[in-house]
Amino acid sequence: MEFMDFWEFRRRWLSHFAKGIPQWKIDKYVVETGDYIWHVFSWGLIGEKSFLTGDRAREAFDRLCTYEKENAIFIEPFEDEDSFFLLQGDATSEKLDKYTEIYAMAKDLSWTYIKTHEGDLCGPYFYRKE
Repeated sequence: MEFMDFWEFRRRWLSHFAKGIPQWKIDKYVVETGDYIWHVFSWGLIGEKSFLTGDRAREAFDRLCTYEKENAIFIEPFEDEDSFFLLQGDATSEKLDKYTEIYAMAKDLSWTYIKTHEGDLCGPYFYRKE
C-alpha cells in the first residue's frame, strides 16, 4: 500500500465509514468540533448499536485474527506525516493505548479502531462495516 498522509487517510475513512451521513452533519459535528473523525461516533451520527466503545471495543479489536490485523493502516494524527505505518498482526489494544490518539482501519476497510486522546471519556471505538 502506498504512503498516505493524515488528510488522505481522513478522506478515505470518511468516504467509507461515514458513507451516507449528510455532508452538513460531517461539517457541523466533525469538522467544526476539532476535525476528529471519531466524532461520527461521539455525536451519534452512526447508530449506537452499530459500534462498540470502551472495553468492549478493546476486546473486539483484540479478538481480530492475526491476518485481519496484518497490514492494517495506522495513523497518529497528532504527529508528523511520518506517523503512517502498517500494523503488525500482533497489535493489541494495550499496545495501541500507549499512543495519544490513533486511528486504524483494516486494509480491506472491513473494520476500524480508534483510540482517542479523551481516554475512556470518548472511546475507544471499534466499528465493523457490514
